[in-house]
Amino acid sequence: MNKFKIKDLIDTFVFSCFNVVSSIVFLFKLKEKKLIKQNIKFKDIHKNERCFIIGTGPSLKNLSKLDIERLKNETVFAVNSLYQAEIIDEITPKYYTLMDNLFWGEDSYFFKEILEKYADAPPVFITDYRTRHYVKELGVEDKTFFVYNKLYPINSINDDFTKNMKISINVVSTSILTALFMGFKEIYLLGCDYNSFASTKDEHCYIECEERYAKENLAYYLKFYYLTTTFHYYIAKLAIKKGVKITNITPNSLLDAYPRKDISCVKW
Repeated sequence: MNKFKIKDLIDTFVFSCFNVVSSIVFLFKLKEKKLIKQNIKFKDIHKNERCFIIGTGPSLKNLSKLDIERLKNETVFAVNSLYQAEIIDEITPKYYTLMDNLFWGEDSYFFKEILEKYADAPPVFITDYRTRHYVKELGVEDKTFFVYNKLYPINSINDDFTKNMKISINVVSTSILTALFMGFKEIYLLGCDYNSFASTKDEHCYIECEERYAKENLAYYLKFYYLTTTFHYYIAKLAIKKGVKITNITPNSLLDAYPRKDISCVKW
């Protein structure tokens, strides 16, 4: 048998065991179970609607004024540091996804800055359950979509956010799964360049602090791009099963899990 096939079989066995343990542990997580059960209020609240999930790729710098104007009237998911990008200052996201472990630590100030920036129409946070004390201090705990994801995807992924979820790693992946849970029928991806491993420096649609965000080595990037890409393929299969259309309208994006088209394909 091929040695790579043997490794895959071993990995599958190990992760299957890991999932069993995670499920058992979750049975005793009473506070967390109660917290994520509240996500049921978001189930299918956007049934048959469409949304735009906007990443932080440098391609956003090329959005036309007309495109930005059109996006003002759409349901938008923002992620990570997007609020710092001047190019889309005029767009107010309805949902804001923050999943990195830095957000329940040194970068917890993001929550406050985002609420201050969009004070007239505060977005709903989609975030890890470990940030609950931060959002509670800001008075938005009851409006927050909490995620508990301690399972490893093996050939499939789920979108029931009232239970222990399978990890997706990538913040855009989490946003897509949330959109599926909310009942969106059409999902468009923008700013998802998916190519940072191909550059010698981090590039986003906003000005970065090079000292703070040091470039990891190529092996690190390729490892996690392999994992996140595999999970995107699982999400694509789930979307097809649910009859949901996901289209990547990011120019020159390397993410091939979903059909890649030009933004002109959108019927405004």
